[in-house]
Amino acid sequence: GRTRPMPLIAGLVAAVVIAVVLGVLWLGGRHDAQLRQSETAARQAAKAYAVDLTTYDYTSLDHDFGWVTNGATASFAKEYAAANAPLRTVIAKLKARATGTVTDAAATAKSTSRVEVLLFVDQTIVNGTNSKKRTERNRVVMTMVHRDGRWIVDDVALR
Repeated sequence: GRTRPMPLIAGLVAAVVIAVVLGVLWLGGRHDAQLRQSETAARQAAKAYAVDLTTYDYTSLDHDFGWVTNGATASFAKEYAAANAPLRTVIAKLKARATGTVTDAAATAKSTSRVEVLLFVDQTIVNGTNSKKRTERNRVVMTMVHRDGRWIVDDVALR
């Protein structure tokens, strides 16, 4: 009587296969959870930056446009400054004020450090020279990147 090791080997192979499958499922679930966490954090930061982006008062433009210094990548900050330079004169001339409100937002993680956020932003603008008020309903895609422990703006596109 020699015992045959085949049932024992088959059992060991099955145990290893099950362990590998469970490990892959666990790692996949963990990565998905990390992506969801990134989406949630980036969405919250994007909502705050969208309000900063769409809220200003002609009497405090330096302060109102200053958020970009710490809230954006260097490339976006440069682009933002160039786009706002000609607007400053118009805003001051019209004595304009604007208030932005995010009505909804959804995020899609490209990775745990890069998330695109679609924002629905209502911006109420008041022209101080004639007190005329209007509301613009903007759809904005904001690309957020995780740098130095926080989420910052890397790109903004109107849709």
